[in-house]
Amino acid sequence: MGRGRRSRWRTGVGLVALLALAGCGIVPPGIDDQAGRTPASTAGSDQSDAPQSPGASDPGEGSTTSTPLQPRADLGYRLPRLGPGTAPGLVARLAAMAAPDFAVVVRWATPAGVTAFGDALDARFADLARGAAAAHGVAWTPGVDIAPGGVGSACAQHPLTPPTGVSLTVDCQIVAAAGSVVGERISVLRRDGRSAAPLERTAWYADVATGEFGDGSALYRPGAEHRVLALLAEGLRDGGFAPTTSDPFAALPPEAARTMLADTVVTADDFVVQVPLEPTPDGLGRRLVSVLVPARLLAPFLSPFGAAVHAAVAGGAPFRVADAPAAADPIDCTLVACASITFDDGPTSLTDGLIDLLHEWRAPATFYLQGVNVEKRPEVAKRLVAEGHELGNHTWNHPALTKLPDPEVRAQVKRTQTAIAAATGVTARSLRPPYGDVDKRVRGVVGLPIVLWDVDTLDWTEPGSEVVAERAVGESSRGSIVLMHDTHSGTVAAVPDVVDGLRDRGFTLATVTEQFGGTLPAAGQTVSHGPR
Repeated sequence: MGRGRRSRWRTGVGLVALLALAGCGIVPPGIDDQAGRTPASTAGSDQSDAPQSPGASDPGEGSTTSTPLQPRADLGYRLPRLGPGTAPGLVARLAAMAAPDFAVVVRWATPAGVTAFGDALDARFADLARGAAAAHGVAWTPGVDIAPGGVGSACAQHPLTPPTGVSLTVDCQIVAAAGSVVGERISVLRRDGRSAAPLERTAWYADVATGEFGDGSALYRPGAEHRVLALLAEGLRDGGFAPTTSDPFAALPPEAARTMLADTVVTADDFVVQVPLEPTPDGLGRRLVSVLVPARLLAPFLSPFGAAVHAAVAGGAPFRVADAPAAADPIDCTLVACASITFDDGPTSLTDGLIDLLHEWRAPATFYLQGVNVEKRPEVAKRLVAEGHELGNHTWNHPALTKLPDPEVRAQVKRTQTAIAAATGVTARSLRPPYGDVDKRVRGVVGLPIVLWDVDTLDWTEPGSEVVAERAVGESSRGSIVLMHDTHSGTVAAVPDVVDGLRDRGFTLATVTEQFGGTLPAAGQTVSHGPR
């Protein structure tokens, strides 16, 4: 199966995210208010520190020719959209909901693992999604089969489909990725019938090495906004988009100025701002044109964070992020539609290879281990924990528990708990009874929550990897728990297609406990799927 067969999994059609994203509100990194001096440029005093005026020569180091150094407007400028090869290590996210007359599709990307930047993005988009649903008078309920292309790669460009009724679409694009710095541009668009209104446009930057982050306005020194706006106005005038004697931004309030500058894209040579030809008090305006301001003109106005971001982008080193465990990415299954893939009976000789695949695909899983196999391969069980996967108890040697007396049931569970703890240092938090064989008596004896499944791939019959993937993907719904076994090579071979297919439908993979918000039902309770 594979990526070429993705359309097989689409059982519905939905919206896809649009243009370039939004979201202020993140606290910028610490900025030294005294850093840099305030040059004159086109707007003021301190002439000794002023950059060269437009058209003046800029010889540069070792240069013998004159080079113009001035802002310029470009209607046809295309902002960069970097692919996963340029910005590896980012995790794609999709939150979607659809009703007969209402739909929301929100796409964003975060660095792998737990980061302050990722937490802030997650919170921002949760607010956007839930707020849109509340404004329509409904509670947020994540769904699948809504957004063409599903989760996809981080901030990949997806096809658009005509919306029905009211819709909110949020799209992201990676505009910078160099060294430890990543830039993600966000736009929010609301559609109502044939009309469309942009709600927000913002570029966010983060240094994943230091943890600093902020939107485009944080690239500039506080109080220098009017100097930057003067350069933007100069670019408009030079391009014939504004009268030579006017300053279209002179009356713009400070908050509106920051809103406009929040949509700053940093390139090696220029800072690019989408400038409205028709300014509005909120800073968004209408009829956008790109104004490119040479980085050297802006240097006196940059914050330390902005200077660091530009230095990284101009340096052009490959983007690098820390390699986080495969299952270390925070997941909110009340925001995104979750499903869990689970594997019984290991660890086996196939489990190491399966761990490699899950790491490559950044896919969390839950493993229900037999104690006898943990005793044989403790290092594999320990590796599962290191990768962040969840461990569960699958008894010592796989008996039908309803056929055993109480003491033997307890012994099967306790002995396995001890083996898992000895090998990994963690305690298994749930039990999966072999064959799903459980009754009221067993539930009262085992002392753990009991987790069954609602999607059975029947992989133990060895139907072939393609059939295993078809069942896992095609039969899943929000909250599904998929049963597989890491005792069959065909199952391991199916995993990339299972992961790819589920994500193509819009699922986010989560461990079983993550589906329940980190707290499983009480001991003795039985579940076969997560909350729906």
